[in-house]
Amino acid sequence: MPTNTLPTAASLTERQPGQTFQQHIEAVRQAQGARLGAMQTLTDNATVEGRDLLASEQREFDAHDDEIRRLGIVLRRLENSPEGRTVDRSQIIMAGGTSRTVAPELPLLTRGQSFADWTSRHSHGEPQPTEDVRLGALLRTWVTGRRDGLNDSELRAMAEGTATAGGHLVPTPTAAQLIDRARNVARVFQAGATTVPMDSQTLKVPRLTGSSAPAWRNENAAIAEGDLTLDAVTLTARSMAFLVKMSRELIEDSDPSIVGVVERDLAAQVALELDRVALRGSGTAPEPRGILNQTGVTITTHGANGTAMATLGHDMLIDAQAAVRALNHEPTGVIDAPRTEQALAKLKDLNGQYIQPPAGLLPRYPTNQIPTNLTVGTSADCSEVYTGDWAQLYFGLRTGPMTIQLVERYADVGQVALLIWMRGDIALAHGQAFAVDTGVRA
Repeated sequence: MPTNTLPTAASLTERQPGQTFQQHIEAVRQAQGARLGAMQTLTDNATVEGRDLLASEQREFDAHDDEIRRLGIVLRRLENSPEGRTVDRSQIIMAGGTSRTVAPELPLLTRGQSFADWTSRHSHGEPQPTEDVRLGALLRTWVTGRRDGLNDSELRAMAEGTATAGGHLVPTPTAAQLIDRARNVARVFQAGATTVPMDSQTLKVPRLTGSSAPAWRNENAAIAEGDLTLDAVTLTARSMAFLVKMSRELIEDSDPSIVGVVERDLAAQVALELDRVALRGSGTAPEPRGILNQTGVTITTHGANGTAMATLGHDMLIDAQAAVRALNHEPTGVIDAPRTEQALAKLKDLNGQYIQPPAGLLPRYPTNQIPTNLTVGTSADCSEVYTGDWAQLYFGLRTGPMTIQLVERYADVGQVALLIWMRGDIALAHGQAFAVDTGVRA
């Protein structure tokens, strides 16, 4: 798209007659999006033809780039003005120049933020439960017909739950609460992993890959230039599902304790699988790719046949922290196997006295999802230790994880079942933020 056909920063500095402040901001953003779209078209055409940009195309590309910077200055001035501070910034402009209202900024949910709350805020005005809707309570009522002990939110959920062929579809808020319970149990989330709610099958999470560096200069000398370099982490929703069967007699006779038992067990099972795939997922479809198999991660193998913890000691943990910091990331925690924790706790000096861990070690989160029977050389009893900045581990979770309570399929043997499936993916914002020690023996 020719440069001279698009709005410029100069033409958008002042608000046009009859234009609201919000429309003024959107016009600037639209101009930025149009410029980005034009730049993308130039590079796409060159890529298709298998060549670099022509000199004329490069000049046009640079002109768009310069104008985007000027538009950015105008936009920041508007947003930082007294009037701009009151504007809802969830109204954004899509690249390519089409003005429309889209979803708010990409949400990144940290350890203390609720997926159920996010689902509630994005439910398009549907009434949300004021109390937790317990999956076990719904299951008990569907099987026995008894409604005693249900809270107001659960009574509404009973009316809202969709009857399917052979079962009932549990309302979305209930499933979202189950995900939150699983996140609370999963070690990777306890360590600080970031949840990224997904509104579509794929989602691109932008990340900064390079930035300009300041430089000292002489009087009247040219100022050093640099560009921010961006790319994106792509999350692609993959499906995970499992089926839990139980007898009708168990549900009827366990009232009311079945309510908590079902939820705790389901959350624990989901958490264990999330831990496993986040750490060691193969990346072979349909399984997501875990930290061990991601690019950029520092992998340290201890010996051709592995090395015992009595030899590695706390030095291994210190070295892993240093490896992450050497790549300009700050590690926040360590995830290891319970056996590794046991070996660390039993370290003794030459006098048989327990060795106190040195100051500055990171918190550790043991999980049995890290094997202790891995083969390294001739040893078949090895394990792994994961160190990293866990906020840079992204869990993409597709909204609306589903739970179906099946009452007819297994009726001939007096059973009911819960079918649970969720969709999501795993990605690293930066592989360099993680280090894995392999060949760790007892």
